[in-house]
Amino acid sequence: MRASFEFGAPPPRAATLPAGELSDADRVEIAILRDQLGRMRGMLYKFTSEFFRTIHLWAIVSLALLVAGTVEGWRAAAILVPFVVPFAFLETAYLFYYTVYARRHAERLEQAINARLGHDVLAAHRTEAAYFYPPDRPKIAFLSFGNPLGMGSAMTIGYMLGAALLWAAGLALTIDVVADEQAAGLLGLVVPAQLLWTGAIAAWLVGYSLFRRDEDRLLRVLAASYAARPPAPPPPSTLDAVDRASIADRGGA
Repeated sequence: MRASFEFGAPPPRAATLPAGELSDADRVEIAILRDQLGRMRGMLYKFTSEFFRTIHLWAIVSLALLVAGTVEGWRAAAILVPFVVPFAFLETAYLFYYTVYARRHAERLEQAINARLGHDVLAAHRTEAAYFYPPDRPKIAFLSFGNPLGMGSAMTIGYMLGAALLWAAGLALTIDVVADEQAAGLLGLVVPAQLLWTGAIAAWLVGYSLFRRDEDRLLRVLAASYAARPPAPPPPSTLDAVDRASIADRGGA
């Protein structure tokens, strides 16, 4: 998974192109686009690393709370687990949200550079779409409907099952604590609050992923910002100039 956001060689420098093929203004523009592409690839790597670091941290916290919940005198610690697990999904979804932004931005930058060079020099966005998942197909986190049997989809399902086990264990221990305390006071509202909190976050995350309003707005802005320029008309050749002069002479005669 981590390698999926790191591969892709830096785009070639405009100076490697044949002399005279690009104007100075074109070279400056491509250099700016190339620098922005480097920023997006760096952002993609950074937030991918943060995603895994954060999800591992919350897994350790949840396990620690479960272990504490089995110790007499600390049993109430398990009550936090059904609240912590959905929050962990919410936070990691926020980090994944940035990886989608960086990948789609990098994709459009590569397309813009290729258009200005006149041929496909940069292909990382196409290899990502082929190897990981097609970005335009519906997805829930890394679970892609365009590649449901891919490694990313399998990893997402695995994380979801692991989180579901932690959540269910926390719920079971919470029910035991509430039963022992005979649901006195606010403690009787804990289980409904856990279910409501979990259901609300799960529904919002699934709906956000499938409706993808933010991503669609981003794509419209990127399309307008890096719109392909119409090709400049070719300069008249010497032969064309001679032909036009000849025609003018015959007409004047």
